Amino acid sequence: MSVEHRNIETVVKSLQDAAAALDQRQRLNIQKLRSVVEFLRIDADERHHRREEALFFPILVKRGVPAQGCPISGLNHEHEKGRALVSALDEWITFYEQQRPGADQALRQTLQGIIDLYRKHLWMEDAMVFPMAEKLITETDNKELKEKFADLDRKIGLEVITRLETFSASLCFQVGTSVPTNGASPVVSSGCECSGS
Repeated sequence: MSVEHRNIETVVKSLQDAAAALDQRQRLNIQKLRSVVEFLRIDADERHHRREEALFFPILVKRGVPAQGCPISGLNHEHEKGRALVSALDEWITFYEQQRPGADQALRQTLQGIIDLYRKHLWMEDAMVFPMAEKLITETDNKELKEKFADLDRKIGLEVITRLETFSASLCFQVGTSVPTNGASPVVSSGCECSGS
């Protein structure tokens, strides 16, 4: 699951670039924003979070970790918060594309909310949950998890997963060519230095 975290981190880094571009009143690439929503809904949530909620966390509970309280209850709450933020992002992208008043600021705030949530969430899992799991989960548990993870991937579709992983690996936000709202010259690229660009 740590590989999935690195893919999510790449996407979150792209949102930092997008937020910085908005701060400079540059127009964002709408299609890339919509692809980020798809990634967060399918790869981060339907795949990664579902693995945790339906498979990984129950095994931790079976091995003595409380279902309520820290860390499992908190992580599940953050999953719910993430879903709400991604839904808000999807909505604000539409309003931003329509150039509604205040949409750029609301989009910027939503991007920052997602960035802040995932930074904390991924750190907690990497630094606390995964090391704890290594001590608690047996080889039999690991084998069962791998089999069930593979089943879930097949249900989502291996071609969909491959496409989204390829998207995350090559992601670098580039703004569109629309004229910024401040009347400045159009900007073609945000100049970010994401890996794979």
